[in-house]
Amino acid sequence: MTASVSTFPRERQDQPLLARDWLSERSRGSMPTGSVVFHAPSHVFQAPGGGENQLVQTGRSLDALGLCVRPFSSWTDRLEEARLLHLFGMSREGLALAEVARARGVPVVLSPICWYAPRSLAALAGGRVASARDLAKWAVRRIAPRSPSWRRNLLRLAEAVLPNSHAEGRQLVRLFAADPRRLQVIPNGVDPRFARADSALFRARHGDGDFVLYVGRIEPRKNVLGLARAVRALGWTLTAIGDAPPGRERYADACRAAAGNAGRWLGAVGHDDPILASAYAAARVVALPSWFETPGLAALEGALAGSAVVVTPFGGAAEYFGSMVEYARPGRPAELARALTRAWERGPNPGLAGHVAARFLWSRVARRTAEVYDQVAG
Repeated sequence: MTASVSTFPRERQDQPLLARDWLSERSRGSMPTGSVVFHAPSHVFQAPGGGENQLVQTGRSLDALGLCVRPFSSWTDRLEEARLLHLFGMSREGLALAEVARARGVPVVLSPICWYAPRSLAALAGGRVASARDLAKWAVRRIAPRSPSWRRNLLRLAEAVLPNSHAEGRQLVRLFAADPRRLQVIPNGVDPRFARADSALFRARHGDGDFVLYVGRIEPRKNVLGLARAVRALGWTLTAIGDAPPGRERYADACRAAAGNAGRWLGAVGHDDPILASAYAAARVVALPSWFETPGLAALEGALAGSAVVVTPFGGAAEYFGSMVEYARPGRPAELARALTRAWERGPNPGLAGHVAARFLWSRVARRTAEVYDQVAG
């Protein structure tokens, strides 16, 4: 591997930055020539979720390999000085930046972090008219994947496209005629510290009772409302870590009302906060019954921490977990209740944590990502 060597001070490489500090530290000063430039849509870090965490954790792990990674600053950075541009998420903003990069001879790498399935589109559209519109768009793309669209343009500009799963990659080919030769599956990752998680800190603060844990944004895509109803009906406790993104406050209120006294809402917690890992270790079940996940960092973290896991089958989760977790389709309350009950009663699969540790640590993800960089940028 012929990675660019970082110009950051040695002590900053020997002692990795906390996730909450990485973006601000790596954004300071001038962009070193030859940097790997990271970009995500400018609004997303106002309510960060899994995609934003994927960007940060990938960057931190590439730092550890000696690569110089730079979160893009539109005010000061010049793409012609970069080694390559790595986009996280598909957006029109990313398309505009990719067009500039390619015009200046800078390779583009894209992590799409996307899922397009009829059931998810219909459920999340926000009404019958919007649902019909989105399904019609999906049908057109399914019939004519080479028809013009900004997403297709973005995929064509990227020299390497890095879906989180083979299923995600197949969708990109089927709906946007993405070039299969440019697809390289790079899985989502997990920090090894979750394998060392101890429940003592969480139990000291919140008690010793068993509970179902949800970690993520409180929003419709995550099906938190369905989870709250299911856990309350089973007579258990739901602990939720996360906040509602702007505009979803009423949904969060509905989730709290649905859970009633069975809900414990702890708000957002920093990814490096020891209470997060401790919560995973304390949970009897970690649940992520979303409308789709690619596959969901909380599911990986909960699995590595030793919890039983319930996750959606929509997205890439099955490629990560196989038969070692329980699956529940959103919108099917009885199915979710059965999956939660099986996970609650059976406990974690004894091989699950080891399976995750062997395949999905961020260090492994970073090495595979760096190999792609060498292929497209030398």
